[in-house]
Amino acid sequence: MNEVLKLAQNRCANYGDDGRCLVTDRTCLYGSSNANIRRCSYFETSVLPAEPAIEMRYYASRGKMDSRPCCENCGNQFNRTGGRQIYCVTCAKEIERVKRNKRNRQYREERKKRAL
Repeated sequence: MNEVLKLAQNRCANYGDDGRCLVTDRTCLYGSSNANIRRCSYFETSVLPAEPAIEMRYYASRGKMDSRPCCENCGNQFNRTGGRQIYCVTCAKEIERVKRNKRNRQYREERKKRAL
């Protein structure tokens, strides 16, 4: 975990000169002995992904092998390109096709009802 502390010291925007977190006004979580229990969401989402090797070891030490989200459709893990993405790329294309067909079908039915 020394590499995690070094990463926090060098890259975390909330890490102060005195080793304290600027947000919580306490000693940095990763500088204390109980860092394996507590988590810093800012560090995990903003700083840690910049170093994939350290990120992998960090999550492995916590019993979580990968931080990537799972696809809602197929369940496979994927890399997000946006904050609200819930499907992997291949499933997203298929689901968009199905939804587009459904919208078009409803539109044609409405047009047919209006024409009568």
